[in-house]
Amino acid sequence: MLSRRCGVEAVRQKWICLVQVSIRIIAFINQRKRIRVKSNTNKTKEKMLNIERLIQTGIPDIAPVYGGVRGRTMSSRHQAYAWPAIKEAGVKTIIDLREMDRSDKLPYLCQYNGLAYFHYPLDNHARTIARMVALFPQFCEEIDKGDFYIACAMGLHRTDIALCTYWLFYAADKGIAPPPIRGYRQEDGHDTNKIMRVLNAFYQYKTEQDGIEPMPVELFKERKKIINELSKT
Repeated sequence: MLSRRCGVEAVRQKWICLVQVSIRIIAFINQRKRIRVKSNTNKTKEKMLNIERLIQTGIPDIAPVYGGVRGRTMSSRHQAYAWPAIKEAGVKTIIDLREMDRSDKLPYLCQYNGLAYFHYPLDNHARTIARMVALFPQFCEEIDKGDFYIACAMGLHRTDIALCTYWLFYAADKGIAPPPIRGYRQEDGHDTNKIMRVLNAFYQYKTEQDGIEPMPVELFKERKKIINELSKT
């Protein structure tokens, strides 16, 4: 009888030990989760741009978009004064949409000021469309990272096209809202024909390259309609 009681007590003690170990393991896991959440929160805070500081620079047509900003090209001597401010505000990458710059001035300025440079040429010429499609995954990565300054020469029309391309062929599938249209606005006497030409050429080239449409044509048309409506607001 005594032996049986000892056996039961031994089993009970083992269960108590297992429960205590389980509690410690769960506590440890929860602590690690809290540390990771805190770390991710800090990273998010670190990634956030100081939009107010950027607006204060007075760069023409500067505006927040997708975790970064858009504005006039930083290659202009008229924006030279703003380099320290955009770096201080948290910009980490300059996205250049101009088709070419033989002077290499902007890449040099980025290097000098400690910022990354990414060239995403934009036009509706066949050779440029091919480069747009090839570089598109990297372009989307740069936008997704945030902390960017994206610009064509004036920061308006090609910038609209680039952001619409990002949204229509990538971000819309993730439930991300379309970008505001700032260049091709009806109230300023513009239409979206140039945006549509690039989107159509991009769609056609990608279809021919992949052997399959990037999306059903009806969905493509619906998304283009949304961009058209945005140009009216």
